[in-house]
Amino acid sequence: MFAFILLLANLSMNVPSFEGQDWKLSLDKDDILIYTRQVDYSRFNEFLAEAKMNGTIEEFKSIITDVDQYEAWMPDCKSAEIIERRGPDDITYHMKLKVPFPFSNRDIIQQLVLHEKGGILEIDIINRPKKIKASKKYVRMLQANGKWIVKEISEDEISIRFRYFADPGGDIPAWLVNSFIVKNPHITLSNIRERLAD
Repeated sequence: MFAFILLLANLSMNVPSFEGQDWKLSLDKDDILIYTRQVDYSRFNEFLAEAKMNGTIEEFKSIITDVDQYEAWMPDCKSAEIIERRGPDDITYHMKLKVPFPFSNRDIIQQLVLHEKGGILEIDIINRPKKIKASKKYVRMLQANGKWIVKEISEDEISIRFRYFADPGGDIPAWLVNSFIVKNPHITLSNIRERLAD
């Protein structure tokens, strides 16, 4: 899920918020909205995806923390595995990503930190590029950050907001990456909706 991956830079640096100006509606399909915007410090865009779907916060949490299953529903994910678990609400994983030829595949290391209170689940996505040694087979993504906000609407319905920015590194053209960050978040949320319905 290359567009899903196109998300980078430690949360401690240059973290754009959900709010503010300059968001452009880039896709409205299947009750899923995808917004994009330019960021000052990169030629790559950031995305914000929004949707409502049937399910509960606990069911969503079980999907997002089941890293071994990312390959089944996350676009462009070649493999993913947990490399550190500090508890049920703090996990770090290593993911390998498929990138269109002739560009090299990427890999990324990200930490998920979950906070839940009052019917709202927030998940910070923090880039940890130095957690394990880089492989010559993959281009390590050095910048990425994001956040999930999942709110309980009723006993069996939730709203989801997913913001992500990433710099894939290397020589991939910006137009290609920016096209992925419209398509891939839609696929991601569509697949999550299907898994919640199972």
